Amino acid sequence: MATAISIPLVITDQYLRFAKFPKSNARIMLLSGGRLDTSDLGIKRYTPNSSILTSAVYGDVLEYSYEFKTDENGFRITYECSSANNTANNLVAITGDSFTEGQGSNSSWTQSIQKQLCDLGHDSINASIAGYGIEDMKYSLDYAYKKLGANKALVAIIPFDIYRLRVPMTSNDTCSMYQSLRCGDSITWWHHPKDLNDKDIISFAKSKYDFGILPTLLKPLKNKIKPILKRLIRGRSYGSERIQRSISAMDSIVSRYGAKNVSLIILPTKHDRDLLAETLEEKTRRNADLRVFLDSLNKEIFVKDLRDCPLDKRHFYQLDGHPNEEGQKQLGICASKQIKNTFLF
Repeated sequence: MATAISIPLVITDQYLRFAKFPKSNARIMLLSGGRLDTSDLGIKRYTPNSSILTSAVYGDVLEYSYEFKTDENGFRITYECSSANNTANNLVAITGDSFTEGQGSNSSWTQSIQKQLCDLGHDSINASIAGYGIEDMKYSLDYAYKKLGANKALVAIIPFDIYRLRVPMTSNDTCSMYQSLRCGDSITWWHHPKDLNDKDIISFAKSKYDFGILPTLLKPLKNKIKPILKRLIRGRSYGSERIQRSISAMDSIVSRYGAKNVSLIILPTKHDRDLLAETLEEKTRRNADLRVFLDSLNKEIFVKDLRDCPLDKRHFYQLDGHPNEEGQKQLGICASKQIKNTFLF
């Protein structure tokens, strides 16, 4: 009986693997030339003084692939100022998530702000890392204050950042991942040799998909569970706890830098442009939660909502949620026009 059952299952499994089923458009993130982890500094950072290649693959599509350099701290270099006065108390620390790091783009929207700061004699550092929530941003600003001498802070968020909690990262020869026992069990950047061409990168990424009978059976179950988990995360009691932790992190930033030396920038996402499926209830809840967060902040913090910046579907990747090159440039234009009256200038 067991043999009669197992043989068809094995044949089916082998066929599904051969046919690459279930087909998946889930993103596979790749990294080459360094790692991304939580070092002994207590902050997430890339390998310092490195040239990092990062890519995102959706099925058979290489959505983006670009290279950037990191500084001695392990942060992406988004602008180099050679004319700033190298004196104390002139460093502005910028922090945010992947939108502000510039994931998917050869440049970040912060470049325009950093150039203006440089022209005024102020140096700056972009300490943003993909996946950061406000708790992580707080730690990066602590580092910039204590180790680099920063005295002003610009915090750039998307609305979802108020829900993100601090999660350490680990890395090994195979991958960089959020703390987990095995690559792929959590959000993962897979490491690969740097000499791969675009076709090779896609092939490498596809090797990270799971095919066969078990994933085929589990995928519908995951698709049903995901919305339930999402509602739980956004739920009032669970969400409120996360928001309060983000509020506490902002309070800590203010205590460190002083309210008049802190700016908060809110960036638009595909959700804000109705480019992703979202119910009216979800959108209303998200805006209400953001309002709770903003109303709790010290009134001396400069807050600028850039969600009215004229971005549309042309400014975002089709499959990925990040702004593309043109989107980053447009954000930079909006930021440089609307932030001039802050402490930065």
